[in-house]
Amino acid sequence: MLLVTLITPLMGSIVSGFFGRYLGANLSKMFVTLTMFMSMIASYSIYMDVILNDQEITLNMLPWISMEYLEMDWAFTIDKLSGSMLIPVTTISFFVHMFACSYMSSDPHQPRFFSYTSLFTFFMLMLVTGNSYLTMFIGWEFVGVTSYLLISFWFTRITAMKSATSAMLLNRMGDTFFIIGMLLLISTFGSLNFATVFSLTPYMDSNMLYLIMLCFLIATAAKSAQFGLHNWLLTAMEGPTPVSALLHAATMVTAGVYLLMRSSPMLEYSPTMLATCLWLGGITTSVAGLIAIVSNDIKRVIATSTMSQMGMMVMAVGVSAYNLALFHTICHSVFKALLFMSAGAIIHSVINESQDLRTYGGFLPFLPLTYTCMLIASLSLMAIPGLTGFYSKDIITESLIGTYEMSGFVVYWLALLSATLTSLYSMRMTYLTFFNTPNAPKYAYLNLHEMDYIMVVPMVMLAMGSMFVGYMTRDIYLGMGSPFNALFIHPNNTNLIETEFGLSSMFKVLPLITGISGSLMLLYIYEFNYSIINVYNNKMLNPMYFYFNQKVFSDQLTNNIIIRGGLNLGGSLNHHIDKGLLKVFGPNGLWSLSKHSAHKLSTLSNGSLYNYAIYLVVGLMLTLTIINTEMSGYTLFMLITAIGFMNNNYTNTTRK
Repeated sequence: MLLVTLITPLMGSIVSGFFGRYLGANLSKMFVTLTMFMSMIASYSIYMDVILNDQEITLNMLPWISMEYLEMDWAFTIDKLSGSMLIPVTTISFFVHMFACSYMSSDPHQPRFFSYTSLFTFFMLMLVTGNSYLTMFIGWEFVGVTSYLLISFWFTRITAMKSATSAMLLNRMGDTFFIIGMLLLISTFGSLNFATVFSLTPYMDSNMLYLIMLCFLIATAAKSAQFGLHNWLLTAMEGPTPVSALLHAATMVTAGVYLLMRSSPMLEYSPTMLATCLWLGGITTSVAGLIAIVSNDIKRVIATSTMSQMGMMVMAVGVSAYNLALFHTICHSVFKALLFMSAGAIIHSVINESQDLRTYGGFLPFLPLTYTCMLIASLSLMAIPGLTGFYSKDIITESLIGTYEMSGFVVYWLALLSATLTSLYSMRMTYLTFFNTPNAPKYAYLNLHEMDYIMVVPMVMLAMGSMFVGYMTRDIYLGMGSPFNALFIHPNNTNLIETEFGLSSMFKVLPLITGISGSLMLLYIYEFNYSIINVYNNKMLNPMYFYFNQKVFSDQLTNNIIIRGGLNLGGSLNHHIDKGLLKVFGPNGLWSLSKHSAHKLSTLSNGSLYNYAIYLVVGLMLTLTIINTEMSGYTLFMLITAIGFMNNNYTNTTRK
């Protein structure tokens, strides 16, 4: 089953990519969707074996690297962590492929699109199931490459190419630190296999563990769009909406969080890095909420929400609640994919394909099913009791208090701010789209229509998941007898028990109270008294609105400080090193030296055949000296003796 899960997406990608022009668009997308369905069914079978029957699967395909003490194989392992990650990856990928069959039906390059999406899923599965950091890195790298191809799918648009390049470059920065971390692992542990590394972790130097996890955390920040390296996520919306749903729901952005969860044994022995994860996640989730509340692009609002939820997962990792991070990853993938599909259905229905919320309004009578799906997904994102998001999101916020540490207490209020802002921007997006005064031209309303059944089916299925997945799976990941407690949690870590049984009820219900209160207040202001927050005429709110609408000027700071500084440094190194030092002492310098030496030797000749013989013997002896280093002393002695003997004979002959 593991081989079926891995190979079927690759088969779909190859067939659609190489033979799509001969099969046609319809056969290509049907074949790719069928292979994704087979992969999904196989992953559910694996999940039953691993989670319910407590079996681990290892597939050792062939030897790969054998270099001194470093032994690496092409091998894949399914344990409880990777088995759990298979479910959202394959499920969301299948639904996205099904949704795209109708959404991309008018595109002339459908085989290429489905080849890219299926290839992306294959490398994500490789990342998740690899049994070593090197195999994970192969999947990690190619996920970045295929994301570039997907974001720039409409490559004739300059904004799409710029966005794809931005995503590629920022992810390459994280990949560089991933490589450095692997090199440190090899020098410290002598292996990259998970089993070897984690078994030796308790006996290793804590400073090396800090350095390794720092490199992995930077890689996570780039891949999972943590604050400081998040710029690519907001511009990646230039790709088609199915691409946004695929990248931002369960695959690419969750890869960084998966790296931290997989490295949990090393993190447990790196308390400084745990605190760094906690603060980084808290800052990310709060800043993302402030950016989303003033964004006007519907897809950018949802993308910023993804950034906020990634911050929540990193926060959970920071308090050693890895099972909470994994559970929220699974739950978040369902309602976030539904949000993107609902946004895609709206954009697909608007005849000018506008994504600006200010040009919407009054869509409810025309798109009732889309409204229902978006409302369910938004309420689940807001963690309304009974829905999927409630079971995974609120307990992360509560666990910050359960640590009984100052950092956790302070970050709790950042998480509370984020939860409140999530409710505000979710209600704002829903209100401006479906209830606001109609702002679109008349011809847009005349052409508004619901999707066909091919797009409706995945949305309805995900809507059901947004209501019931959290309730159905909560005991598997959060129960006191959960196998994930023994898998992830250090025996001395009692955060989950303290959170569940020792925390005051006030801290548990406070996110719900602030979220609902903020939503009701926002609806009242929008409906009855909008002049209160008319930011364009308010001297106090206008600068704040401008600051967060410009994404806290992160793009400007990144371009002017990091990118320009990096380009200047690269130019200086190129001038002084590549074209300076290396040119003098490199091939050009050696060529000039040999040319000059040959010229000098030629001037020593007086035309005598005897001199040429001496030079030939000298060159031959020097060559033997270089080749046979073990007899270099003896060869040098013979060389000096031969030259002296030949010179004496030549002198005596000349005198006679």
